[in-house]
Amino acid sequence: MATACTSLCRPSPERGFTLVELILVMAIAGILAAVALPRLVGPNSFDSRGFADQLASTVRYAQKLAIAQRRDVFVQLTASKASLCYASASPCTDPAPGPGGEKPYAIGAPGGVTISPTTTLGFDAGGRPAIAAALDIQVSGAGLYTVRVEQETGYVH
Repeated sequence: MATACTSLCRPSPERGFTLVELILVMAIAGILAAVALPRLVGPNSFDSRGFADQLASTVRYAQKLAIAQRRDVFVQLTASKASLCYASASPCTDPAPGPGGEKPYAIGAPGGVTISPTTTLGFDAGGRPAIAAALDIQVSGAGLYTVRVEQETGYVH
């Protein structure tokens, strides 16, 4: 006599997660929290470092612009911004273009970030800086970062 097969004859697929899957998800969440949490808690240190990198790129660009256009280019530094100009006079009356053609080209420091010293740094047509010694530009906020311009070569690091 044949018996009628009920749901016990064929096992139903299990639903849910295995222990390995749960541990893996928790490990990934822990790694993401360790990396992302400091960025959310203290963004000012990231702002300071990011602006220091942007300032170094702007000074490098000024040097390359002076070489490419065979004329003097100046970086005017104030406590809260850096701008490019063809004349050393402040305020700038003859602004230099930025990498995207924007004119005048200036970068502003985020809130809580300052630049020192406030000075004008010039590059001649050969890309040499007009400074008597290496120039250390300090970017301060949650941290202190230095952009150094070498005297002889104008190398920015």
